[in-house]
Amino acid sequence: MRNRTILFCLRRDYLCHPGGDTMQMESYARILRQSGNHVRLHSGSVAPADLEGNDMVFVWHLERPHDSFQPWHTAIRNGLPVVLLPTCFHSNTVGFWRALPEQLKIWYRCLREPSDSASHYMQFRSWRRCRERMLTQSSCLIVNSEAEKTLLLREGANTSRVVVIPNVVDLETLTVQEPAPWNKRQRIICIGHFCPRKNQLGLIRALRGLDLRITFVGTARPMHQRYLERCRRESAGQHLFTGALSHHDTLKLLAQSRLAISASFEETPGIANLEAAALGCNLLLPKIAPIREYFGSRSMYLDPFRIDAARIREAVHLPPSPELRAHILSHYTEKNLHRFFQTLEIEEMIH
Repeated sequence: MRNRTILFCLRRDYLCHPGGDTMQMESYARILRQSGNHVRLHSGSVAPADLEGNDMVFVWHLERPHDSFQPWHTAIRNGLPVVLLPTCFHSNTVGFWRALPEQLKIWYRCLREPSDSASHYMQFRSWRRCRERMLTQSSCLIVNSEAEKTLLLREGANTSRVVVIPNVVDLETLTVQEPAPWNKRQRIICIGHFCPRKNQLGLIRALRGLDLRITFVGTARPMHQRYLERCRRESAGQHLFTGALSHHDTLKLLAQSRLAISASFEETPGIANLEAAALGCNLLLPKIAPIREYFGSRSMYLDPFRIDAARIREAVHLPPSPELRAHILSHYTEKNLHRFFQTLEIEEMIH
């Protein structure tokens, strides 16, 4: 894919609440520009005038139609091919209480922008219906794992329009950090915004009263501030909460950490996990299909529903698999991303 003008449509709060999608967006923009494309970033709602001069649109987040459906719908109505990046790994076969928060966010967005055609559509459709349209009518879906592809095909995605492009790390950024020798490392680190899906509270409860201290890096979006406060309260001073850190400072902590841990109930492989492995951390991650696809037997695993403190203690005292860092540097760096985008032709998927 070369010589195209591409509009990246991002969630409204990507600057004040950066995450893995922000890292992915920056990496994709860098690679596409190096390949001779022009990429422009746009957050929030999209007007038809914003689409003028663009050849295609990239939209992030299948699970957040309150952010993503409006730019998606506007691009579709104006005849532009849309590349959807779902950034998810969980089925839409969820109950009423799981869907309700997303539905309320959709209605709130409609009230704020009642004149928009997409908002008019969303007023009379459910979160599930908006999600279904994005899944089945996008020109192309870029997913991060074969496991995610299998899930979305089962939900109705067109097999000829789903492309697997793995998450990657930027070697140039990583080489700025000098990994500390293993015997000099002490820290356990957990990276990610605070929310019930990430299950930081489960980690805190599993380690209550033990001599294990986790450094939690990340903050919470407005809807999850109470969850963060609860995590702090139940930690009772045992764990360290750094709040939001720059990418440079996060990598610095990773280069000094023994173990990177995650106990998420639902998760993609995660760029932070790739960076941790590349900087010499051992990994203790949830038993989720896309994570096992990336790391295989080179990582250690836990059950997020029944967190075993003894398993965490074991992981802290074990150096990482000798193959782990080499595996990441061979398969999950930006040089691989060049190859994927060079062979991606969106127009062939539209017809």
